[in-house]
Amino acid sequence: MKSPVILRTLLGFAATVLACSIHLAQAQAYPTKPIRIIVPYAAGGLVELMARSIGPFLTETMGQPVVVETRPGGSAIIGMHACATSAPDGHTLCLAVADALSYNPALFSDLPFNPDTDFTPVINMGLSNNVLVAHAKAPFGNYREMIAHAKANPGKLNWATWGPASLPDLYLQWIKRSAGVDIIGIPYKGAGQANPAVISGEADITYMGFGVSAPLIKAGKLKPIVTVGTRRSIFMPALSTLGEEGGDPGLQGYFAMYAPGKTPKPIVEKLNAELAQAIRTPKMLDFYKTYTLEHIDNSADQFAQFARADRENALKVFRSIGITPSKAPQ
Repeated sequence: MKSPVILRTLLGFAATVLACSIHLAQAQAYPTKPIRIIVPYAAGGLVELMARSIGPFLTETMGQPVVVETRPGGSAIIGMHACATSAPDGHTLCLAVADALSYNPALFSDLPFNPDTDFTPVINMGLSNNVLVAHAKAPFGNYREMIAHAKANPGKLNWATWGPASLPDLYLQWIKRSAGVDIIGIPYKGAGQANPAVISGEADITYMGFGVSAPLIKAGKLKPIVTVGTRRSIFMPALSTLGEEGGDPGLQGYFAMYAPGKTPKPIVEKLNAELAQAIRTPKMLDFYKTYTLEHIDNSADQFAQFARADRENALKVFRSIGITPSKAPQ
């Protein structure tokens, strides 16, 4: 007669084998219905555009329709919560940028989800090149002039963000602290609303991708102020970097696909492979070139390590500029 310890060990092994078999069978059958990609930002922004660009490829290769659903508001919390509470079967995904899971955990004390357990990293779809821009008629033409104007006119300039904890908001807080200026942040529900606000003059400044801003700058609708980061961009090599002008916090802009937590690993690996193939197609490579995004090849495990390190860096940056967790926006 087997001892209780051996019996428990055998039962545990059998349960593990059974779970693996079930997950493998699910992956082989997957997908069995339409795939939903939740975008936690307003329609019209680059994240939604990327989701809609990648959708047809997945429809073709995976044999199911792909539906893009925008769920803006609450600094991406509303849409990410909808993703986290969906069935972990690979039929619901969410495409977001760094604020959603790298920054929100350090900024809000009462998130309705746990970034480590309620999401499964699928793939980092690319890094962005970004720039601070101003309305075409702003009374300054570069970063130093902007800071001088803000100091001479405290509280007069306003900065369009994508809500608290978004990258535009974090760069605003960094600059306010490091340069000692009073610039007012105005929260919008994503780039799709923030960008038009600056173009129209409703807001003075915002953070924007090179690909989005370049044609607007060329058309005279925006002024480039400074490149975000520490390396001058090949797209605007004459424009100085924030690192040159006083220091950059090292917050990376990236586009990430997640699934709900506990999504079976075989399904995650299948999604990673399909998406990696999709972003290497000529159509998507043109998309990346148009919007000045940097292509990345990474496994789900590599992306999980990257996201964890980025979240840890964000926490250090926020503490260094005096940001402490507050109540999450509704």
